Amino acid sequence: MHRRQFLGALTALTASGVMTRSWAMAAPAQSELTQPEGLDPQWWPYWSDTAVRIEPKITPQEQTTIPHGYVRQMPRTRTRPGAPIVTASLLPPRAYDWAGQRWNIDPWLLYGVALQESQMKFGRQTLPYPWTLCVRGAAKRYGSYEATLKALRKYVDVRGIRNVDCGAMQVNWGYHNDKLQSFERALDPYPNLDVGAQILREHFDRNSSWRLAVALYHTGSRNTQERISRGNRYSRGVFNKLANLGLDASELATSTGWRRYAP
Repeated sequence: MHRRQFLGALTALTASGVMTRSWAMAAPAQSELTQPEGLDPQWWPYWSDTAVRIEPKITPQEQTTIPHGYVRQMPRTRTRPGAPIVTASLLPPRAYDWAGQRWNIDPWLLYGVALQESQMKFGRQTLPYPWTLCVRGAAKRYGSYEATLKALRKYVDVRGIRNVDCGAMQVNWGYHNDKLQSFERALDPYPNLDVGAQILREHFDRNSSWRLAVALYHTGSRNTQERISRGNRYSRGVFNKLANLGLDASELATSTGWRRYAP
């Protein structure tokens, strides 16, 4: 296995309430997101030598070196015929493009949700981070797939805690374990992104609004004024992040589904 394979991660969003936590950060300017030369764009870029600084800061006892990881082969999906083509200087990571095709969602919209859910600082770049758990509202970061998997098993099987958000898309184990199917799949970047995209698409199909679908991805319902307000703040945060990347947030909010981005 190549020494510099990236962490094999998908990006994702901070689970319920994550964006209100102290470690949430603003998205970097578009110039800071220029793809580093030589990095595989599939996950963009989770190599250990890019993790110059990690948020939140952890104690020396907890400090671990992010190991060289691996990534599974990307599942195949059919290209949607007739999908609109968007000329853009900034292309979405291929993993998001794959999930966007599968569930007919603009890939940048998926990326925005993942960034809101699990963002972490890598040097000058803020990216979704796959080895993230949110346990009853408390964010937990780990240095590897194996360490995160061990922690997830401990929280659910040993301590009986089911309110755990998993991975880059911060999919809640208690509500969506039927979709995740196993702890291993919950943290495998592709299934994690796939399930997150499915949930987002289901909210859109019921409400015909991407802004509302994004809000419901965070809150699950709008049955109280507090949930409505919290979901609206969350949705604004996602679209503001996309705008900060140089993307047209209004265009994304009114998109009909997956779009092909081309340079």
